[in-house]
Amino acid sequence: MGNLLPFDACWARYDRADEHRTRLPLVWNDYIADHPFDFSLIHRGEGVHVLEAFEKWPIPADFVLELGEWLYQVRSCLDFIVWATAVYDSGESPPPDEDRLQYPVCATEKAWRENLRRLQPLHDDHLKMLHAVQPFQGDADANWLAMINRLARVDRHRRLNVGTAYIAETDPVFQVPDGRDVTLQKGSVRLINGYAEVFKLTIRPWADGDPIEVNPRMAFDPEVVEWAESPFWRRWSLDERLRTVQAFLAAEIAAYEYSCTGESRKADLLQSEFRNELLAA
Repeated sequence: MGNLLPFDACWARYDRADEHRTRLPLVWNDYIADHPFDFSLIHRGEGVHVLEAFEKWPIPADFVLELGEWLYQVRSCLDFIVWATAVYDSGESPPPDEDRLQYPVCATEKAWRENLRRLQPLHDDHLKMLHAVQPFQGDADANWLAMINRLARVDRHRRLNVGTAYIAETDPVFQVPDGRDVTLQKGSVRLINGYAEVFKLTIRPWADGDPIEVNPRMAFDPEVVEWAESPFWRRWSLDERLRTVQAFLAAEIAAYEYSCTGESRKADLLQSEFRNELLAA
């Protein structure tokens, strides 16, 4: 095994992923420093106005490239977990059939069974641990493994994931003539193809030529289009999602490392009862 223990590579991947996570907001902050977003209030007729937000220039490619590097390290780390576990379970380094080893992310029980051939060096207790976290065991949309696998596959084999912005804060102030009733209806908080209709403002009674002023008071945060499609994950900011995934990943490394060696760099992430179960397995 040389000077490095098998799980050291997992933690190295984890640390590198964290570096990319910390760089993402730096790229974003450089981008918004030049005030790349603007707005306009468009009259659609009969007193109905739409407050539009739009990009003046696109998000730089560096943003999604950093995201792609983060995805690569996270997905690779999962495969490293299986490899390191196979080393301990088989007592061989490299383990048997190492070219076939990978961390399975399966949408169905059938797919899981078909992937067992890639996991032959692993003991039954570790297979059970893998089986328990598969997306088909619950809500696949909420499963972090399923999401990371999908985003990483897009980034590796198809195209870059699409970066965009969402309106994290908005508190518009409108000034309209006296004696008017104002109805405000919220619209989209995410820019699609660089554009979003944020509010619909209806003014009654309306007379063409009435003066209207608006201060949109918006704050923009980064978003990833493919990730925002998930009803579960889009409830949190992008940074919260990245941190959540890394917390799950650290616990996953710690669980297998502790099971194989009786210790882990982040053993504190594991409940004492779970640690005892791992050692007894």
